[in-house]
Amino acid sequence: MILNLNGEDLAYTVVGKATGASQIVGMAIVTTTVTDSVLTVRNPAGTAAALTITPLAGGTRPVSAHLVITQIG
Repeated sequence: MILNLNGEDLAYTVVGKATGASQIVGMAIVTTTVTDSVLTVRNPAGTAAALTITPLAGGTRPVSAHLVITQIG
């Protein structure tokens, strides 16, 4: 996955997983001075397969997904 700000990919925000059962964890600070900026999360261009998050990814415990956006300043 990659963050995209106002139509531009932010290369330093790319995260993924090594296997079907590994976690996806990523943290990034995104700075913008443009009012009403648009931030999206998406698969990078050229990614062959869609990212699927299954309810029980390789184990018996439920999976959860979180996206936290905090405005600073």
